[in-house]
Formats: sequence, structure tokens, C-alpha cells
Amino acid sequence: MTGAGAGTLLALDAGNTRVGVGIFRGEALVVNAAIVHRGHPDLAGAVAAVAAGHGPWAGAVVASVAPSLDAALADACRRVTGADPLLIDHTTDLGITVAVPDPAGAGADRLVNGAAAFLLFGGPLVVVDAGTAVTTTAVTGDGRYLGGAIAPGPGIALEALVARTERLPEVAIGALEAPEGPIGGDTAAAMRAGIVLGYAGLVDRLAADAARALDPEGKARVYLTGGHAPLLAPHLTVAHRLVADLTLTGLRLLFARARPPSGRP
Repeated sequence: MTGAGAGTLLALDAGNTRVGVGIFRGEALVVNAAIVHRGHPDLAGAVAAVAAGHGPWAGAVVASVAPSLDAALADACRRVTGADPLLIDHTTDLGITVAVPDPAGAGADRLVNGAAAFLLFGGPLVVVDAGTAVTTTAVTGDGRYLGGAIAPGPGIALEALVARTERLPEVAIGALEAPEGPIGGDTAAAMRAGIVLGYAGLVDRLAADAARALDPEGKARVYLTGGHAPLLAPHLTVAHRLVADLTLTGLRLLFARARPPSGRP
């Protein structure tokens, strides 16, 4: 395989709803796309279509929390780059230590987020990823991944709310807007307030408590990422930094650690 310093990198972040497709030339993210994978008839073909025309390729890297997609993702990487991808898990050189009782059970996305934030900014730190699930990832100042918390994401909550009630309108999570305030004057406004401000409160509590547990003196920093992060960020009270492409950037960094420019492991 060509070294990480040459060619273009395909980075795939497979979540529970979407596959994030990142294409890097050097450190520059030149393509950032998402493919909804549930029921997709040809996921490998869809990834290959996004990547078409962007070579020559240094290789591919994959983080997946959806094992049912792994074969299709590997097929996509082989179609695009001509080689098997680097698969991220607890055995990868992450630049951090996975210090939990069951390292194999740690989600690849959370490992990537923790590693990316630590490599970029140092610790102690908490990463909040607001996507299909809302997760927190805690990493100590000396680079130990300690785990975190997992909660249903705003999209799941909104779908369940509509499905289990008779009179609430169906609102797509992608169409959800920031509320005007905490008191909604009609049903739609009340739903916006409940989902957006409610989840901002959840993120505030989880992030602040994790940061305090890491460092009671207040030195732990909070980083926010994920598809719903821009919607929630303006309503948070916890001090944080929004890093929109943290997971894809982490995949690039970890590929570079595994495939140095010389091409030697």
C-alpha cells in the first residue's frame, strides 16, 4: 500500500443511520458526504460513486458501529482504492490507552473521537457526539480512555414521540429548528422546545459531570461533534468547542499513524 503521505485517503465513519464519507488530500477534507444506509440496495456502489474521480489513492480507513455493514464497506474500499481498508478497533495504534474492562466492546466511533481530540488538543477531555445516539467519551490527561455515557439521540426521541401519540404532527429531525424560547405557543413550537432545549440540557449535564469527574479543578475541556451538534451548540451552557469533522479527522490521523510516509508499519 502506498504511504499515507501520498495520494488521497478515503475515510468511512459508519454509524447507526448514516455512513459518513470523507475524502482527504493531505490534511484537507475535500469531500464530506453522508449516505443513509438503512435499506440501501447498493451501499458499496454508493460509496464508490461519491469517491469516483478523486484518486490516486493512499488507502482507506473505516470505523464502524454497524457490523452488518462491514462487508459492504470493505468491498467499497477495495473498489475505490484496490486494497483492504484499515479497520479501527481497540487494537489500533490510537495514541491513547483503552483503559476499560472490556476494550473490545468500546465503540470504534468513540475510540476515534477520543483519540482525535487527544491528539489534536491534549487532555483531560470529554467528547460529546450528538448523532443517532448522544455519547460522551472521557480521556484523561495522560491519555487513558475511560468510557463515558450513551443516550438516545434527538432523532430517536422525536420519532418515538410522534409514533406513540395520536395528535402530535410528524416532524422530520432534519427540519427541526431552534425554538424561540422554552415556552412553545403551539404544538410544533412546544416540540421544538422539548427536543432542542431538552437535549441541550442532557448534553450540559453529561458533559459537565464527566469533565468534573475527570478533573475537579476544571481543567477538562469539552468538544462537541456529530450531526445534531450545530443545532444544540447555541443552547448549551457548558463551555465547549464545536469540532464538526472530528471523527473523520480522527480517521485521517489514525491512518497516518498506521501508514507512515515511508510505507513501513
